[in-house]
Amino acid sequence: MRNIRNTLFLLFLLLLTLTGCQSQEKTVSKKPPGIEIDVEKAESVSIYYRPLCYSFFSEDKDTITETAGLFQDFSLEEVSEGDLDQDTVYEIYFASAKEQVAAINVDGNGTFYLPETGKYYRVSDGTFHLETLEQLYKDSMKADGFNNIQNLVP
Repeated sequence: MRNIRNTLFLLFLLLLTLTGCQSQEKTVSKKPPGIEIDVEKAESVSIYYRPLCYSFFSEDKDTITETAGLFQDFSLEEVSEGDLDQDTVYEIYFASAKEQVAAINVDGNGTFYLPETGKYYRVSDGTFHLETLEQLYKDSMKADGFNNIQNLVP
């Protein structure tokens, strides 16, 4: 009888120890979510730079994924009053044959406008790399025959 009691007591202690280990929270650094873009649905991406009539367009899946990746790894917070600098705004659209998948407007000051919500945002955590978006747009212009004199993007 005493052996059974000791065995049960040991099992109880073991159970408490295992439960304690499971309840400890793991500290995992979580990346900010960014702007949700359903890359699987997107069949094209377009980028417009407000002052120019030139637009970037691609149906290449790698380019769509790369462009969508620019809008990941940061968090946005809504700003009470917002406005886009119309001289530096990029309009980015992801679309399928049937619908718009995502729309993002961002200006040179880092202010975002998401037409889906009708609100303005700023980056609160992480980093948005505007220079990478600018370079993608500029590189596509050169690929279509524009030269440095015609390239009016700052």
